[in-house]
Amino acid sequence: MFQLPEYEPSDEVWKRIEAGLNNDFMQKAISQLPEYEPDEEIWSNINRELNQKKPKLIVWKWASIAASVLLIAGILIYTKPWNTTDISYSQEKIEKQLLLSSTDDSQKQYEMIMAYCKEQTYVCQNPEFKELKSELEDLNDASIQLKEAVGNYNTEPELMAQLSTIEQQKADVIRKMAMKI
Repeated sequence: MFQLPEYEPSDEVWKRIEAGLNNDFMQKAISQLPEYEPDEEIWSNINRELNQKKPKLIVWKWASIAASVLLIAGILIYTKPWNTTDISYSQEKIEKQLLLSSTDDSQKQYEMIMAYCKEQTYVCQNPEFKELKSELEDLNDASIQLKEAVGNYNTEPELMAQLSTIEQQKADVIRKMAMKI
């Protein structure tokens, strides 16, 4: 008779098999298996055959053990509970309204007004004009700080709305300054 060599797997293998048998997928599958209670006659036939020593019984015993191990290993390899890795990605689209303009027209207009003030200083010395200039400088500072807070990606619509309001206020102040000239 052919004798297979004995092999004792490591504890790691048994732990993996146990983990695979105890995972939710396996427990759910086991709970859905039907249960049957054999007749008393079947139990008596089994007892009778167990009492008869047959050499084929040993072969069937080892074959069923091997089949069980292969079945469990196949299920564990198929489900791979210890090697699951999910990879996900997403794409974000930036709305055109949220992009910052690369040019600041209000700054160019302000520089034009300041160039005029160098030639016509009496208009720029007016207290109302000086107040408008101070207000514009405050708005410029607020705009710069907000642009730094928004950063390159402009993902906060609330901040972009505040920036738009500041830019509108700057345009109004520049318009008022231009009217004084």
